[in-house]
Amino acid sequence: MASATPRSAYRATAAAVTALLMVTVMAACSGSDTGSGGGGASGAGASTLRMWTFKQTHLAALEQAAAEFKKQSGVTVKVEAITPDDAFTAKVQSAAQTKDLPDVLEVHAGGEDFRIGGAGLLADLSPDFPAAKLDRFLPTTKDTGLVTDERIKQVTELKGAKAGSLYSVPFTAGTFGIVYANKEKLAAAGLDPATPPKTWEDFIRYLQATTKADPKQGGLSLGLKVHQTGFNWLYAQLAFAYLGKERFQALFGKGTTQGFGAPDAVKTLSLYSQLTPYWIPGATALGIDDADVAFAQGKSAFDVGGTFTLAFLSQNGMKPSNVLTFPVPPPTGGKVTDLRLAALALTGLSVTSTSKAHDAAAKWVDFLTSPQGAGIFASASLDLPATDLGADAEKLLGADLAALQKYFTGPPESTYDAADGSFHPPGYDEAKMSPPLLKLSPLKEADPAATGAQIDAAVAAMWKAAS
Repeated sequence: MASATPRSAYRATAAAVTALLMVTVMAACSGSDTGSGGGGASGAGASTLRMWTFKQTHLAALEQAAAEFKKQSGVTVKVEAITPDDAFTAKVQSAAQTKDLPDVLEVHAGGEDFRIGGAGLLADLSPDFPAAKLDRFLPTTKDTGLVTDERIKQVTELKGAKAGSLYSVPFTAGTFGIVYANKEKLAAAGLDPATPPKTWEDFIRYLQATTKADPKQGGLSLGLKVHQTGFNWLYAQLAFAYLGKERFQALFGKGTTQGFGAPDAVKTLSLYSQLTPYWIPGATALGIDDADVAFAQGKSAFDVGGTFTLAFLSQNGMKPSNVLTFPVPPPTGGKVTDLRLAALALTGLSVTSTSKAHDAAAKWVDFLTSPQGAGIFASASLDLPATDLGADAEKLLGADLAALQKYFTGPPESTYDAADGSFHPPGYDEAKMSPPLLKLSPLKEADPAATGAQIDAAVAAMWKAAS
């Protein structure tokens, strides 16, 4: 995995559905014959729909939701999982040529939906999901599939698209900056397995205790082989909590003297360096999945990931009931005392423009994103929905998932939004921010002040390249 963006960009789809879709769209959409995407069904009275997902782990959960949808609507939904991502992309491309796209696609949100939609292969869902209905979604996710003038400028495949078109609605959501703790290891170290550390200092104390109790397997795992994880999944949240939103954003300013080398920013790097004794052996050689598997196998007491990590841990034998979750804890004396993490839309749901059963397909998407449908899907898949379930979250999701979704909601000044790059230099490259941090910890090849200067140099170079 080459990026530290959510396991979403879900393993970041290769550059996606590109030129071939643009070439085939005319054949797919030409004439009065709009294809057999609905399996021969037509109109609102369709009896059968077809759906494709690129996530094998979503198949059983979608089938459970489909069974309930059939009870209520009489419509059968046949779901097919096509993996990995490149196979899904190839399947969509091939089906566009043969006019055999399904009715509904689960897609990578905020990217793949624009590429497929820009090729003319997705229906505009804005009439089916007006603004009032989009309010059912978490605020930071609801416009993810919306075509705007700014996105038309940014996404090549959207050049011919109409602003205001809605190519997908959010389906699953998540964020990173979530710490997972093994409850059994906490108890063995004399810690309360039901109480997460409230501060960064408490977190370091927890690490000291678990490492003392189990020197070889009591530490911290994180996929540091993908260097960006250290910066994006842990340090940024720590620095945001200590400095506050405005001061954190000022770190990236052009020609600033208040960058990462400033005294308060160096303090955040010093706090991060406190992790150095507690990384598990070989931490720098672990990919993201490797680090999660190590945690699931009991080789670490703590693991840093995202809300989406819980499903992967479960798939690898970790019981959710043995996991304590919490955001990166804020340091004592910092600006933020109750850190919250804005949700990112990970996957979206789209209706194909070739479907002969648009109304039924839209109703299926509506059901999946309703509280009932989202609850059925999420509790079965352990992936959080983009639907804001509010006070009903625990009833619909169960305690483990509800404990994660609650971290999405909070005041703006206390909420770290990983999707907000408005304060970054143009052409911001997260990969260039991370090597200095890796040298600081766990490699111990630089001190905090030198690390701050190196990161400042990387930011300055980005600003210079953009001028």
